[in-house]
Amino acid sequence: MTYENIIKNINILLADDDEDYLLMTYTFLKQLGYNVDKVTDGKKAIEALNSKDYQIALLDYFMPGLNGEEVIQEIRKTNKQLIIILQTGFSGQKPPIETMQTLNIQNYFDKTEGIDRLNLELISAVKIFKQQNEIELSKYKQNAIGNLISGIAQEMKADLLSVSASIELANMVLKDKNTNVEQSEVEKLNTFYNNSKETLSNIDKILTSLISQSGNDSDYVIDGNEAYKLIKLILKNIAKERQVDFETNISLRPNSYIKGDVNDIIFLTSEILSKIIEQSNKDDSVKFALTEDEENWLFEINSENISKLQNSFTYLLRMLVISIENCMLNIEENKIVISLKK
Repeated sequence: MTYENIIKNINILLADDDEDYLLMTYTFLKQLGYNVDKVTDGKKAIEALNSKDYQIALLDYFMPGLNGEEVIQEIRKTNKQLIIILQTGFSGQKPPIETMQTLNIQNYFDKTEGIDRLNLELISAVKIFKQQNEIELSKYKQNAIGNLISGIAQEMKADLLSVSASIELANMVLKDKNTNVEQSEVEKLNTFYNNSKETLSNIDKILTSLISQSGNDSDYVIDGNEAYKLIKLILKNIAKERQVDFETNISLRPNSYIKGDVNDIIFLTSEILSKIIEQSNKDDSVKFALTEDEENWLFEINSENISKLQNSFTYLLRMLVISIENCMLNIEENKIVISLKK
């Protein structure tokens, strides 16, 4: 994504008790295209950070009630991903290195250096944010690929057993030429053969899709049915182990092809479903549907256990989705929808 597209999806909280500086900085950042909210003290900063997803916080070091350091101590209890720039009014107020390391403060800004210097700090923060997203998305992919490999191994084991049985049956027929083979046995042999052929063909298609996606080609195109099968295969075993009722549904137009960052969407959807299934109890229902409307492909997840997902996980999801072009995430109490613009 371009820098301009990234900052459109980044929320910044600006906290400072100097109302003149607050208004000037707020106006400047809005003109640059940032999404900015402003508060005037530490208590309001904590309330804002707990009620909305922010990716960057600009916190004044000295504020009434709670100072910047105290705000960070409170926020870091639940939010490790927030990028923090601590602002100081005088050059001699630079926070100790130990404090910055302990509280994971990314940088500090001396207001006397001017607003353009602050913009440079924000550009650096946006780059950190982008790198964090790329790392996290890579982790999600690795985890999903591991589950996929496990699923494929289980499928191939079952298919090989089926092929073995069909071979044994065919061998029996070939060896005993003088024995009249009942029609039911011939039909059984045909069923074994056709089922094995179809399933092995599906696995071949899925493997081909996975290999094609591994190049991270933004112009990659995948058939909607193959994307659906890939997600089902990744989640099949974990749902079986947890004894969760994993329901799937696909409703796409004939020959519907998904393009763009569909590989990231597949792995992200699989990771969300995996987390929900892990939070589910025996016989709980988790539903996944792949549908489309005139403008978007829709990856929809329904479960009563969505509310059990930790805030840190949903926060991370929103960060990851920002890094996927033309992608939007909507989280409700019992439903999550990832939409990918056509």
